[in-house]
Amino acid sequence: MERIYIGPTGSGKTSILMEKYLEIGEREKTPERCLVLVKNATSVTDWRSKTNLQHMGPLQIYTYFGFIQNDIREYWPWIEANLQGDLRTIEPVFMNVETSHYLMSKLVEEARGREGAFASINATAQQIGVQLIDNLNHGSMNRLSLAEMQRRLIHWARGDADKITVYHDSIRVMKQFRERCLETRALDYSLITDLYNQHLLSDARYQKELCARYRYLIVDNLEKTIPSAQDLILQIMQNAAETYLSFNPEGGFTLFFGGNPQLAEDTFFPICELVELDTSYTSSGTARKLARDIADKVFHGKPLLKTDFIMADIQKDLRGDMLLQVAAEVVQLLEIGVQPGEIALIAPLIDKVMDFTLDRYFEKHGYSIANLTRNKRLLDEPFAQALITLAILVNPEWRFELNFSSLSQTLSLILDYDPIRSALVAEEIFKNQMNLPDLDQIQLRPRLGFDNSDKYDHFRDWILEKQTTELEMEHFFQIVFGELLAPLKPSEKDILACRQIINSITKFKKVMHRFGVLSEAKLGENFIEMVLNGTLAAEVLFRPPSNDKQIILATPYTFLFSPYIKNVRYLFWLDIASENWFQSTTKELTNPYFFSRQWREDEEWTDELDQRLRKEQLINYLQSLLSKCSDGLYLANSYLSSRGWEQEGKLLDWLQNDDYSMEIEVNTDDPSTTWTD
Repeated sequence: MERIYIGPTGSGKTSILMEKYLEIGEREKTPERCLVLVKNATSVTDWRSKTNLQHMGPLQIYTYFGFIQNDIREYWPWIEANLQGDLRTIEPVFMNVETSHYLMSKLVEEARGREGAFASINATAQQIGVQLIDNLNHGSMNRLSLAEMQRRLIHWARGDADKITVYHDSIRVMKQFRERCLETRALDYSLITDLYNQHLLSDARYQKELCARYRYLIVDNLEKTIPSAQDLILQIMQNAAETYLSFNPEGGFTLFFGGNPQLAEDTFFPICELVELDTSYTSSGTARKLARDIADKVFHGKPLLKTDFIMADIQKDLRGDMLLQVAAEVVQLLEIGVQPGEIALIAPLIDKVMDFTLDRYFEKHGYSIANLTRNKRLLDEPFAQALITLAILVNPEWRFELNFSSLSQTLSLILDYDPIRSALVAEEIFKNQMNLPDLDQIQLRPRLGFDNSDKYDHFRDWILEKQTTELEMEHFFQIVFGELLAPLKPSEKDILACRQIINSITKFKKVMHRFGVLSEAKLGENFIEMVLNGTLAAEVLFRPPSNDKQIILATPYTFLFSPYIKNVRYLFWLDIASENWFQSTTKELTNPYFFSRQWREDEEWTDELDQRLRKEQLINYLQSLLSKCSDGLYLANSYLSSRGWEQEGKLLDWLQNDDYSMEIEVNTDDPSTTWTD
C-alpha cells in the first residue's frame, strides 16, 4: 500500500501519519522496522516525544540528512574502499557549517592572492565562500557532478567573458575544496550527500540491506524533501509493505531552499493512492480563496474582488505613520481579547527603524514583540562574548581589534561594574594596546573605589597568569566558564551559548587537524578570527520562548520556517510596495534554478524567466502565509520608505482590490479608528 495524504497546513496530515506509526508499532511489535523521515530536528523531537508504544524498540525517526549521516558512519568501510588516497580512517570527520565556510573562504583568499581570481566580484572572501558552498549543496541535492555544474554555470553566463572567467574560478576553487575534503576524509554537507548517493544508494548490497531493515515507510512533508531524498524514498518504497506520505500543495515556498514539490508530485502521485483531506476545519476557506484569487491576478490578470477577509488597507505617506497606525490596530485587537501570539506582523525586511518603532509603541501599552529575525550571533550573547573577549586579552599578540562595547560589557559582566566604570577601564586598556594596566600607574584607583579596584586587581592577575600558561583553546574556554562565568549564575541561554562556543572550537580543531592547514598554536587564533568575521555559523539559534504572550514580527521566510508557530488569527503584511517582497534568489555566483532538475537544456536565463520565478516564489510565500491565518488580513504601506525613497513594488498593485479602495484613518488624539470607503 502506497498512500499520500494531501492537504494544506492544519488539515491533520501529521496527526494521521503519527496514528499510522503507532498502529504499525502496536501491530508488528517492531517499530524499528518502520522508517520515519521528517522535515527538521524539531519534528524529530516532536515525533519521539509523542511515541509511546508497549513494545518499544529503537525509534527510526530522522531527518533525511540525519539518516544519511548515520548510515555514512555505519557503512564507512564500504565507502572507504572506493576512495582514493593514502589516508585510511575508521570513520570520517563530519564538518559543521561554520568550518566549511571558513575553509572555503580561505581557499578563495588564496585564489585571489595567487591567481587574481574573482577579480570582477566585489564581494568579500567570506561572501564568495558562502555562495560556493551553496553551489556544492545545490549540486549534491540534485546529484550533479562538478563537471555538470560547470556546464550549467557557463550556460548561465550566456557568452559574457567576465562571467565565464569567474565561473571557471568558482569551479576550480570548489574542486580544490572537494579534493581536500576527500583526501582528509573531512566531510561537509554536500560531500556526505554525494558519497551516500554514489557509494551506498547505488550499491546493490546496500539496497538489499535497506530492504531487510525497513518494511514500512512514513514521510511527513514530502513537498519539502530535496531531490536526492526523494530518490531514497523511492528506493525504500519499492520493497516496503506499506508507505504513507503527506503532501502540502501550498508548500512551494521551499523550492529555492532545496525542496522540490513539483518533482515530488510528478514522481509519487502516479504511483500512490491519493487521499484529499477535508479542509473545512483548517485556517480559513476565505483565506484560501483569497490566496487563489491573488495568484489568478498575478498570473492571469483576473480582477481581485472585495473580500471581508482583508480587514483594512492602511496607506500613509510616511513609513513612521504607517508603523504607528499598524501598532494602534494591533493594540485594538488585543484590547478586545485577541492574544498577542495570535497576531503576526510580516514584512519583507525588518530594519532597525521598524523594530524600534513597534517595540517602543507596544512596550508603552504593556505588550512586547518576538522578533524572529533578530539573528543572535554568538558575539551578541554576553557570556559567549566574554569567552571571545577574554581569549583576545590573554593573547594580545593576535592583534585583533576588540569592539569597545564588547570589552566594556565583558568588564561589566565579570567585575559587576556599572557602565561608567566599565567604560573607564576599557578606555585605559585600549590606550595600553589591549594590555591591562596597573591602576596605581594610571591613577584610576580612587575613581573606581576600594572594592571595585580589588576586583580589577584579581582579574588582572588572572589575565597575566593565563598569558604565561599554554592552554588549548577549548580548555581555556572551559577554565573561563568554570572560574569566572559559572559563579555569575548563568541562565540556560547563557550556558547554551558557552556550550556552542566550546563545541564549535572542538569541531573546528578536529577538521583543521585533518586538513593539516594550521599548527596547534594557530588554531585558537584562526577560530577567533572565524567568529569575529561573522560567518553564518557564528550565529547561534536558541529555541525561542513561547510566543503566546508576544506579538510576532517576522519575514515570510522566518515565519513559515519557524517550527514553533502553527497558525495565527490575524496577519499584517507591511511595506507591501517594497521591492523586497520581489527579490531574486540568484546571486553573482549561484543560481538555484540552474542546479535544479527542472532546468531544461534549451532554456536561457532571461529577464522574463527571472520575473516568472520571482512571481512564483512570492505567490508561494503569500499562499503559505494565508494558510496559517484564520480570521483576517491587514495590508499596510507607505508611499515613502524609511529613507525617504518612493516605493513602487508590484505587490501593491496586485493586492489592490479592483472594485473598491479602503483606507483607515487614525485620530492621533484617540486610538480608535474610523473607516472611509
